[in-house]
Amino acid sequence: MLKELTIPQEFVLLALDRETNKLKPIFRMHIGLLTVMACIVDLSLKGKVNFNDDDTVMIVDSTPTGEKSLDRLLEIMSAEKPKKIKKWVSYFYSYYFKQREIYKLVIESLVEKEILQIENTEILLIVPKKKYVDVMNTRNYIVEKIRAELLEEGRVEMNTIALVLFLYTKNMLNDYFSDFERKALKQKIKELRKEKIFETIKSIENEILKLDSSM
Repeated sequence: MLKELTIPQEFVLLALDRETNKLKPIFRMHIGLLTVMACIVDLSLKGKVNFNDDDTVMIVDSTPTGEKSLDRLLEIMSAEKPKKIKKWVSYFYSYYFKQREIYKLVIESLVEKEILQIENTEILLIVPKKKYVDVMNTRNYIVEKIRAELLEEGRVEMNTIALVLFLYTKNMLNDYFSDFERKALKQKIKELRKEKIFETIKSIENEILKLDSSM
């Protein structure tokens, strides 16, 4: 049975390569940053923050959620002036140690839930490397949840929509769905353009691309 997970927890799990259980090369550069942004979206769905019409993120409830990564992020954001989501992307892009802190807390939470197991390996017996083992095969449950909600008739949870949109920005759906299914998912995503969350995640993607191009 699939344990209840946050959007960033599911996102991090699907960012792992199914064969090597290591981070996919396409994700290594921005895995921490995207995880933080997934945390902000998760906080919005939990009623902890609101997105104004201009995408300014306003904290409306700073009481702890019980998830260390989300609570630490609330602390960091509460200590700063309100910012638009694009400005938060720039902020955590610049403060790399803070995005890594949040990312590590997400990983630790998955280990604590006994979903992930960390194995330390070495490259050429010299360079240490971490391998994350999905011991409960949770990724398959997440993929089946996406398949059931977006490719079949019925209610679609907002958490699932957010996760799919984050995966879509990095072409991550290609790794888990057939060509036929991806066409159906693409059509479904077009229908989701009316959702406010679509514009929010699109703003995140555009800001990351802009920051990369300026480097």
